[in-house]
Amino acid sequence: MKLIKVTLNFLLLNLSISAFAQKPTDVLVTINDSIYNVADFERLYNKNIDIIADESQKDIDNYFNLYKIYKLRLQNAYALEIDKSPTVEQEFKIYRSELAEKYFINEKELGKLLNEALNRNDYEIKASHILINVDEFAQPADTLKAYNKAIDVRNEILKGLSFENAAVKYSDDLSAKTNNGNLGYFSVFKMVYPFESGAYNTNIGQISMPVRSNFGYHLIKVYNKRETPKTKNIAHILVETKDKNDAEAKKKINDIYKRLEVSDSFYDAAFHFSEDIHTRDKGGDLGIYNEGSLNIDGISDVLYDLNFKDAYSKPFLSQYGWHIVAVTNIKDKPTKDELKANFLRRIKSDSRSKILEKDLMLHLKEMYHFTTNEKNIEETVKLLKREELVNQPTVESNTATEMVLATYSDKKITAKNVLEHIYSFPRQYASVKTDDLLVKKAFDFYSYRKLKEEYNSELETKFPEFAHNLNEYKEGLILFDLLEKNIWNESAKDTIALQNYYETNKEKYIQQANFIGEVYVFNKKSDAKTYNKLLKNNYQVKEADFPMVYKYQGRFYMNDKRLPENLDFNSLGKNVVKYNNNYYVFYIREKKDEHQPTYEEVKSQVLSDYQNQFENQYNQDLINKADIKVNQPILDQLKTKYNKKNLN
Repeated sequence: MKLIKVTLNFLLLNLSISAFAQKPTDVLVTINDSIYNVADFERLYNKNIDIIADESQKDIDNYFNLYKIYKLRLQNAYALEIDKSPTVEQEFKIYRSELAEKYFINEKELGKLLNEALNRNDYEIKASHILINVDEFAQPADTLKAYNKAIDVRNEILKGLSFENAAVKYSDDLSAKTNNGNLGYFSVFKMVYPFESGAYNTNIGQISMPVRSNFGYHLIKVYNKRETPKTKNIAHILVETKDKNDAEAKKKINDIYKRLEVSDSFYDAAFHFSEDIHTRDKGGDLGIYNEGSLNIDGISDVLYDLNFKDAYSKPFLSQYGWHIVAVTNIKDKPTKDELKANFLRRIKSDSRSKILEKDLMLHLKEMYHFTTNEKNIEETVKLLKREELVNQPTVESNTATEMVLATYSDKKITAKNVLEHIYSFPRQYASVKTDDLLVKKAFDFYSYRKLKEEYNSELETKFPEFAHNLNEYKEGLILFDLLEKNIWNESAKDTIALQNYYETNKEKYIQQANFIGEVYVFNKKSDAKTYNKLLKNNYQVKEADFPMVYKYQGRFYMNDKRLPENLDFNSLGKNVVKYNNNYYVFYIREKKDEHQPTYEEVKSQVLSDYQNQFENQYNQDLINKADIKVNQPILDQLKTKYNKKNLN
């Protein structure tokens, strides 16, 4: 019967709440003619409920009092125009920019690029390339010509011409004349993204189809793919050679190697015998090795096989002479989780960012119904004053310059807009080869910028959560500034009030009797007595010889819960104390009776307490002057809803 009663009451309570539940738009409280609704209160309450340390503040009545003070402080801050201070405005601007960033990125596309980069980081590629130059904004005919040339070179290689000879003969990368197009080993982020993808997507021993980058078309030959090595600190010993057949140098390096094999440390051998004058005084130290950072033929493959600390290589010959290299330290590779934050930053700043920009551009064009007038764009080319570019000429308003190149939303982009943009950034566009390409590049850049500006200006209306987060941060800035200037600084500089507060509240700062030392707890009285005797006679005691229950050390006050109750402070350390079937031994290093500290001794605590009092009075003054009207039925419904929820 009791269960039925409880169940019935529970159902009636739920029906009552459902029938009269408050709506988000219901007015909860009016403070000085400012209206605050249920949604605002609940959003703050639910956001803060899990981080509130004081359980009493979870009670709706208590939290509602904090809420009223919060709103009164804000009103006060706005009345003092703290929101217009340069510091607040600058910090708010920076935060908004950071918060807005994620709304300009397709998170799904970013996630794909991140996972791809993390997976590629597991491996490194050894490759060579041949470059056929073509401008990033070249005319279609020139682009096709470069592509066809790359295809012809590839076909010639497939018919028997070695890739290395083809690189020397055809590559527009000048370094190919000396390195045969060889790029060595590289991993993720080391090359522009299209080239990196071309290399990672080409099988070992194969030659890619032409890969387009902003430099032109690349043919890529992949020689090897291997697991990315761990991070290594390295050192080396160098014996210089007259030529590759220098027998004396070879004998010298072999003698050094024998020393290492017998007993010499690598540091000592490098210090005494290395001919590298820049590193021998440091035991041959070359620091952290990064692939491609040292122009020493063969060092990459040699180091790859040295996979533990203090391992060293057999002698090998480079363009400088004979070397022995050693690993002086080695670190495990970071995990994918450890790399994520760094990789996200790099993705947003390297050539991958163009993929994200292109994705955003397409999205914004669709959102704002972006349409272009290709004929008017072509006409704009005729208006360009290329010869006056560096002089930043003025663009007059007339029928020609006001012709519309594009429209979006309820706005338009004119020839005048694009020409003024070009003349404002002459260095950015001076190197573009043709006027057609220059105007096209400027139009695309200017359009992208204007669409981003339009989107940025609407973030608060399009995304309510963005607006809430932004507003909360701004309110936090304003309130911090208010507290700092009007409460903390104001109370801290009133030295007379601080000293008066100390005199009025002296008893708060009385220091209890305390001691510094050790407390030893034993099960057996005999162990405790023996240990106490040894301590009193200043013997060097081995704690391991005595089975203790606990050992405490540090500063102890008499109300410390770890100590026996009703201790005689004056006799501490003299005798063993029995408490709750345990025996306590005290070793006293320093002892202080209860005393009244001076103002200077507790100045920081006095300041903290006085500031709390000052702040409470400040809040009370705001409340006393305010006109507050609470919608009690709505508040009661919130109390029923949340106090019951918190109990569960």
